[in-house]
Amino acid sequence: MAEFLISAFADETSTDPDHQIAALKRNGLRMIEPRNIGGGIVDRTDAELDAFADKLDRAGIGISALGSPIGKYDIDKPFDAHLTAFRRALEICRRLGTNRMRMFSFFVPQERLKECRAEVLRRLSVMLEEADRAGVTLCHENESKIYGQNPAEVADLLNALPGLYGVFDAANYVMNDADPLAGIEATLIRPAYLHMKDAIGAEKAIVPVGMGDGRYEEVLRRVDRAMDGLVYLTVEPHLHIFEIYQRIDSHKLKTGIAFDNSDDAFDCAVGSVKTMLTRLGYTEGADLVWRK
Repeated sequence: MAEFLISAFADETSTDPDHQIAALKRNGLRMIEPRNIGGGIVDRTDAELDAFADKLDRAGIGISALGSPIGKYDIDKPFDAHLTAFRRALEICRRLGTNRMRMFSFFVPQERLKECRAEVLRRLSVMLEEADRAGVTLCHENESKIYGQNPAEVADLLNALPGLYGVFDAANYVMNDADPLAGIEATLIRPAYLHMKDAIGAEKAIVPVGMGDGRYEEVLRRVDRAMDGLVYLTVEPHLHIFEIYQRIDSHKLKTGIAFDNSDDAFDCAVGSVKTMLTRLGYTEGADLVWRK
């Protein structure tokens, strides 16, 4: 039986680390998946990373995984330059005290999946070897336009690469007209954790968890049956801020869901996850872990 601990991409409230920490604490969260702290996480200096780590430590905030952009790189471009960035990301994991890195499987034209498969596996194998030496687990997220966009390719990666783990993102499946339940079954070959982000497929619009086609209640039931122990649920709002749309007269907001500011959007996104866990019979403990 799984137990859940909520983390978040708090940079969706602000790129300022102090603002991010305040948003986490306001929502009763003690974990973060850092992605942007005044700039992309893998582009920060050692001094900036050390200052960030100190802020987290003083606030009692832990890191569930490094939200790196590694693997969001064109498969036709030379690998060496990206390998250098990857090595820096491994060093950042060590510096911030996390042994998990969120990453991707390279941008690949979807009509060339078979042609590019061998090169994708070769590159990921090199990265997995270096990550293993560094004590870091590589956690692959399904994402648009990469090799692992759809459930079949995610399953292929996890079956072909024993050291690779899966990160499930229902909205990314829905936005690509893929079945999120097939996606979670693929991820459960070797699961790491989940991103909590929902979408309405027909409207290609991101919505709070439980309001879209992501089938998150069934997803969490399947995770509960398949996994034991602590599982991170990382909230990734991606919700609309109304002020953006009120300046575009010709734009019709598809879902009718928008927020006055990024803090309201973030709070709603976290609240929707907590509401779903409660509905499924979980209770939040004093340690902020959700258990049945």
